[in-house]
Amino acid sequence: MKRTFILFPAAFLMNMNLALVNFAVIFYLKDSLNIEASIIGWYFAAGAVCYVAGCMLMRPVQNRIIPPVAMFIAILLTIFSVFMILKAESPGVVLVFYLLFSFSPAFYWPQLMGWFSYGLDNSGLGSAISKFNISWSTGSLSGPLVGGLLVERNLLFPFYADIILMTSLGLLLAFGLVFVRDMRSFPVHSEPANSLRSADEMINGGRGTILRFAGWIGVFSTYIVLGLLNNIFPLFIRDNMGLGESVAGNLLFLRGVTTAIGFFIAGKITSWHFNSKLMLLTQILTAVSMLILLMVKSITGFYGLFIFYGLLFAMAYSNGIFHGSAGAVDRGRRMGLFESILTMGVIVGSLLGGYFYQYYSIYTAFLFCFALITIGFTAQLVLVRFGRKNELR
Repeated sequence: MKRTFILFPAAFLMNMNLALVNFAVIFYLKDSLNIEASIIGWYFAAGAVCYVAGCMLMRPVQNRIIPPVAMFIAILLTIFSVFMILKAESPGVVLVFYLLFSFSPAFYWPQLMGWFSYGLDNSGLGSAISKFNISWSTGSLSGPLVGGLLVERNLLFPFYADIILMTSLGLLLAFGLVFVRDMRSFPVHSEPANSLRSADEMINGGRGTILRFAGWIGVFSTYIVLGLLNNIFPLFIRDNMGLGESVAGNLLFLRGVTTAIGFFIAGKITSWHFNSKLMLLTQILTAVSMLILLMVKSITGFYGLFIFYGLLFAMAYSNGIFHGSAGAVDRGRRMGLFESILTMGVIVGSLLGGYFYQYYSIYTAFLFCFALITIGFTAQLVLVRFGRKNELR
């Protein structure tokens, strides 16, 4: 039995937990603590900053901790922080423990991503990344769906569900470590060369392809949109369109379904590997989708655009994670950097999206996303041409 038999379900459970709590926090802050949309954006941005800081600043500490231990630390911190949020009675105390909740996955995702890709060559990496993406994305789509249903019944139910999910995740990892021999094979950070089987699989001396920079720009761009859609848009659905929280959850669920389908397709084909034209096209279509959203006024239209965006998100994410890892020596470090970049996109989307929504409109927020994505496309174009000029892959 391979370690991915445990690690991919572990990715599902963690991301379902994160999506569930983050969805519930939107309405918990609004209804229980009477916090405005722009301040809610600040909460999510602050949480994302904590996660970035964890991925970047805690790297020296994580280098001294083996992946299983780091992941159990993340699970315990998550359970503790959610339990304390349930006990909190003021916005300030909720913020403190929400920041801890957001910081916790910094011990989880880089370690898990480096662990499942350990020892894979570049050809096997693409398939493994696709399966990993399907795992976490199905968790991501399940969280808002379940969260919408639970919030409509009781604002606190999602937090209780989180504690159950995290306990189940801990038991799953413990089971794998005891009964799955391959689970005991994980990267040693002091020996990064173990990430590749031979020097022939390295690109640019182990630095990787220059397309990683263009891929990371695409990930940053799509996560700006994701920060807006996940953390601010549900308020628009309920407060401006007069629909229930479950409708917002259904929209995010559908977006997640198409993303999972996109990841599945990406795992079956390899023509997108090192394909700069497809990467640029994905960025263009993402910008166009933001323009189309400016004209959408009905829930049916939003469903259609969310389906389209879900496919674009899958392509942009696959480009970012694959080109960031392919041919690189220290994949664990690259995964931490990748997580930091996408989280910075969430920060921008949540913070400025909340501001524009409260003081202008959700459509102003869409226009803001379009402008940033267009700037990103320009930067990608320059990077791709620079790479060709210098004959780098």
